[in-house]
Amino acid sequence: MGKMSYISYLCEYNKKKELIEMVGVGLANGFLEAHKTMRNNKNNPAYKKLNDIHDEMQKEIKKNEWCKNI
Repeated sequence: MGKMSYISYLCEYNKKKELIEMVGVGLANGFLEAHKTMRNNKNNPAYKKLNDIHDEMQKEIKKNEWCKNI
């Protein structure tokens, strides 16, 4: 799993503490805000491809043994 997939996972499940540890406060807040905006606009054609990419990342993440509980 790549770093962006892991960041997507942290944003998807609002794991702010872990995200801050990984990228720092400023980037963490930016990632969370961008992720929220993207998900809130999933029906907007401008955000559709981004949502598709993140949906694929979530599928990749769920294949990993460490996150079977998600």
